Amino acid sequence: MGHTSRQRIIRTSAAALAVPALLLLSACGSSGGEIGDEVRITDGTMTVTAIEERTADDLGDLELDELAGQTPYFVSYEVVFNDGKSDLNENFWKAKASSGEASPINVLDFGGDFDCTGLGEVSDGKAEGCQLIMVPEGATLESVSFGGAGTWRAPKAE
Repeated sequence: MGHTSRQRIIRTSAAALAVPALLLLSACGSSGGEIGDEVRITDGTMTVTAIEERTADDLGDLELDELAGQTPYFVSYEVVFNDGKSDLNENFWKAKASSGEASPINVLDFGGDFDCTGLGEVSDGKAEGCQLIMVPEGATLESVSFGGAGTWRAPKAE
């Protein structure tokens, strides 16, 4: 059965639009993926540089009784801010564990020995930080994300 001219134009147009649409979708946002991948955030760029499983001993004097038995992970990251920006909403962190959701914990730095206390000092538009993630007992951390801008996979346990 033959196609009319109109059918061919529609089919050709749809196919011609599919490639640019895929290119546009692949360029939308920066999803990250691996540790070291940089993503765009509202006020600059962010790179997760390490995700480390730690022990309860690494929590020092933090009083996290309601999270006893859970495994802490330290997520190290770098931020390069756009001109004039220097703040990061640390409530945007999310995490997934093999058992479901994990708990990002924002720790304020009041001195002391604990060194995973969010965004550090901004110098020349750049800063390093550390986000504490608590994962339920028996589970492992699978990924962390920031504000829908990017998701980074945690390394697999050896």
